[in-house]
Amino acid sequence: MSHLHRFYSETLDAESPYIELSGDEAHHAVRVVRLHTGDEVSVFDGKGLEVIGAFEAGKDRSVRVRVKQTIRHKPPRVGITLAVGGLHRDKTQEEVVRHAAELGAARVCFWDADHTQRPIKHSPRWRKAAVEACKQCGRFYLPVVDSVSSLQAFLESHNGPSLIALLDEDAPAGQHVAPTDRLALIVGPEGDFSDRERMLALAAGAVPVSLGAAVYRSEVATMLLMTLAAYTLGELGPGLPLDLPPSSLCEP
Repeated sequence: MSHLHRFYSETLDAESPYIELSGDEAHHAVRVVRLHTGDEVSVFDGKGLEVIGAFEAGKDRSVRVRVKQTIRHKPPRVGITLAVGGLHRDKTQEEVVRHAAELGAARVCFWDADHTQRPIKHSPRWRKAAVEACKQCGRFYLPVVDSVSSLQAFLESHNGPSLIALLDEDAPAGQHVAPTDRLALIVGPEGDFSDRERMLALAAGAVPVSLGAAVYRSEVATMLLMTLAAYTLGELGPGLPLDLPPSSLCEP
């Protein structure tokens, strides 16, 4: 089966017989992937609606898709929010957004941390990175990407359970999180949480989790925690077909 090229349209109309593509999407279709009239493509709106149709390029440089099939995809049963302390490099923040979109996050929220090296500046490239990631991997829900002034501001706005990644601490035995329709995953900045932020999160009910003995960069810790959550919630398939021996493979 040939690759199905995907395009994004924020104003997708399920009732229209044609979907117009413009701007970057039209350029990508005509100049980058060089589609021909009749090629089958997918267009999605980032809110669960997908249209399958035939690509058509007009003589006046108009680009549109003739609708053949309309599909409404169900969202993940638990909407995951990644709450990440502000990272120093813009490219690193874009990387977090891109991978979060690939893994099915509902929201990415950057917060100004006590140890953040510079204030967070909202970038239009965050949304672009999310759109590109969803197009590439076939996710039909575009994550919201925003920022708040502090961890406390995020905790006050989040109505639901949360996990916080701490290097030296894990949840007490028997303590579990019961996600409803949402779950927050909290990761600190490059300089880690301050003591004040750690106490704020724990006092707000965030359950600590450990990612093991290794010390990861913030963007890596974010993706590890997101991957573990998505897998546990059944969003990443059945897992690897591995039969482990009774003893640990890591024993000396």
